[in-house]
Amino acid sequence: MANRAVPLANTEFYDRFLPVPPEAQRPAKHDQSTLCRIFSVFKDAKRRAWKEEKVADTFVRCLGRLLGSELTVAQTETVNTHDLAPGMTFALSQHRYDADDLTKQKVDGAFFKSEMAPTDGRPHWADQLVTVEFKADSTNYDPYDDNPKKAMDSENKERKRVRGQIISYVELVFKKQHRTHLFLLVVIGKSFRVTRWDRSGTVVTPLVDYAAHPEVLYEFLWRVGVVAPETLGLDPTATPVRPDSPEYLLMDKMAERDESDLPAERRTVTEAESGNVFEYVRTAFRESLDEDWPRWKLSIPQEGGPAKEFLVGKPHFCAKGMAGRGTRGYVAIDLSGKTKRFVWLKDAWRTYYDLVESEGTVLQLLNRHKVVNVPTFVCHSDLPGQSTRTPEIWDLNYERRKSAQAAAQPATNVPSTSTVPRRASTQTPGASPSFSSSLKRARSDEEERLDMPPPPPPNRADTTGVESSQDVCPLRRHIHYRLVVEEIGRPLHTFIDGHHLVSVIYNCILAHQEAVEKTNTLHRDISGGNILIYPCIVYDKVSRVKRIALRGLLTDWELSKDIARGPRPRAARLPERTGTWQFMSVFLINEPKKAVDIPDELEAFFHVLLYYSVRYLRSNCQDVPLYMEHYFEAYRIENGQYQCGAGKSSTMENGRLKISDKNGYLQFNSPIDRILQVWLGLLKAHYEVRRYEQRRKATPPSSEGQGASQKRQSYGEVDEPPVVNPNFISVLSRAPTPHPPSPDVHLDAQRLATHQDIVFLVYMCLQEDPDAGLPCPWPLDDKVEDQYPPTTKKRLATAPTELLERDSRSKRRKVESIASFSTASHSVPVRSSVQSVKSSTDSRPDSGYASGSVPLLRHGSNT
Repeated sequence: MANRAVPLANTEFYDRFLPVPPEAQRPAKHDQSTLCRIFSVFKDAKRRAWKEEKVADTFVRCLGRLLGSELTVAQTETVNTHDLAPGMTFALSQHRYDADDLTKQKVDGAFFKSEMAPTDGRPHWADQLVTVEFKADSTNYDPYDDNPKKAMDSENKERKRVRGQIISYVELVFKKQHRTHLFLLVVIGKSFRVTRWDRSGTVVTPLVDYAAHPEVLYEFLWRVGVVAPETLGLDPTATPVRPDSPEYLLMDKMAERDESDLPAERRTVTEAESGNVFEYVRTAFRESLDEDWPRWKLSIPQEGGPAKEFLVGKPHFCAKGMAGRGTRGYVAIDLSGKTKRFVWLKDAWRTYYDLVESEGTVLQLLNRHKVVNVPTFVCHSDLPGQSTRTPEIWDLNYERRKSAQAAAQPATNVPSTSTVPRRASTQTPGASPSFSSSLKRARSDEEERLDMPPPPPPNRADTTGVESSQDVCPLRRHIHYRLVVEEIGRPLHTFIDGHHLVSVIYNCILAHQEAVEKTNTLHRDISGGNILIYPCIVYDKVSRVKRIALRGLLTDWELSKDIARGPRPRAARLPERTGTWQFMSVFLINEPKKAVDIPDELEAFFHVLLYYSVRYLRSNCQDVPLYMEHYFEAYRIENGQYQCGAGKSSTMENGRLKISDKNGYLQFNSPIDRILQVWLGLLKAHYEVRRYEQRRKATPPSSEGQGASQKRQSYGEVDEPPVVNPNFISVLSRAPTPHPPSPDVHLDAQRLATHQDIVFLVYMCLQEDPDAGLPCPWPLDDKVEDQYPPTTKKRLATAPTELLERDSRSKRRKVESIASFSTASHSVPVRSSVQSVKSSTDSRPDSGYASGSVPLLRHGSNT
């Protein structure tokens, strides 16, 4: 989460994020001398030698003294904080992890509602209200730096490690609960910080010596106890389903096996079976009812009517990391109708910018125009009052700094005094924080760390000509959003054979074509994770029976864009490019400012077909993992920016799928070879035309003026050659010069401007049309086991994990988001691995589905 921490003084932090309710009654305060005496133990000269556990125990004992009691060692595990934090109990959990936590994380402690406070010394992530982490009294254990000349997210190795550890705790709380934000108290010896986490970043208070200023800590703890649960970050639209409730019993009943359920396989169905549930859907819902996971009733507000409600268990997909959309996908029970049904519910923090439509709005448009093979809209809504606030504080600091610089400019050119480093020992706790590290410096720091350089400020309708904070804020803005659709699909890797794989992708190309031609909507994120297999019942007009067809479904339209021509208002849109690394076109990867167009999308479909063919079909490729890394995941860095790897780039340039010097070119011995060959030929022509246009634009201008026509005078510096060979003149005439592509190449490149030719190519090969020139028929047994399983050890320096993850659209993540904000392990040598908990979860497409036997749809699985 590098460069996502934003400073804010304690007093303003409390007033903005923990406002005191009018009805709250302040208890009789301890006087300053009493508070200082209670915490005076932290002034012990030996405290710097204290371990983390000693700091925690001593801190809890001080809390006990604030409440008028002396605690024994045995009593420090749980403290009922009474009037200190009304209704709250503090519990330590340094030594034990939750039984169902596979990551085995053990946070030091947390505040709980007294009736929910644990007594077993475990974290109980699902019930924590305010998380607490203790560290020994050392600067190296402070995850943040108050020095305004440096980034607040310190680059010190040990401090990054601590920050990564804290991030993993925050991520787990968000995973187990439905939250808008989380407060986390960091106690470092005799000092503390308060942090507030949301999907955009972290607001951080300065380091305060609570032995010298205990009233600052006291105020935070009291406010935590008197504010409403939603002020502490609990989502009011998510209600726990208790075991004795009718909803709980309904969930159990609908999870029971039903003999009438249909298998997801090709077969005929009777009229009576037409409305039955598919087996894999009910199985998926049953597997979501984990006894160690809470059940929830989620509400979605509806304009002009009551909110719709849905019952969910454990999510079947949960995006990794904290920054971003944090997408979760559920098989849910729709409670709105008399007959309860299973639906797919997507819960995400969508990006919130001008001209960025919600996914539900796009699906309504597609459904209204009868676009085929896309999800069927049920309902959606942004959740009122639930947007990220960290960018708001960034804007506030930016405007303050800009005003201060403007005020100081006429008076003097002497550097502002705000550049003096802030120190915890000298800072007044309530003082407004300094924020003097300039935007220019921050961006050069990003470039030095080999991150993706930030995009230019987006155009806005600003007639003043002065940049606003929203133009330059590096933090994405998110709003909490829920979407429900009818279809519950299966991942692409569950295809039957090569013919089925191609037919599923063909279905989605048709969906993409109709979306463009009927609604001017471009998907902009074609990937393997967004192409699903959906079993549906269709009527066969020839045999006059109903059959189960396993069709392709193109999902996740949240990054789509209206490409209708005509003037558009100047406004901020999504500030970063979109796509999934493995499937993005070479041009999109190498040119971040390039707008996505139809050729880019058709190239992405090509990469999806190639990816799943190599990984799951029989071929002459003898080292599939190496080929996958080389083609889909390799990268290079140029001018501080991630660029496409050599495998994909050379394939587009040469038009050949080379696997090695020994084995030659990739072959499947099926019609897929013909599809790839023709399709790649068109892509090669497309790149040849584009490269020629780029070279022509980059040609330096010819010399002009008087000197250009003058003959250079000889000074006798160049001797004549002993032998002059007149035949060499013909060689000079053959010197390479940039010739324009031939008319045929231009024609082939133009074929990718629309879908028509690719659709026709794939259709003819699927139908085994004689005119397709197929070298062989479609085999029936060409699918094999996964040849690139998640456990494969990487041998190349592949693109950073957050570029390869399904949830990560941004190619501009900071180094630390690579290293610690996502808990996955990484292998690129330019990073240091600082996370405290590593996950074996695969970062490639098709990983992250529900555990168990039934892989599921991931609408918007992001970030």
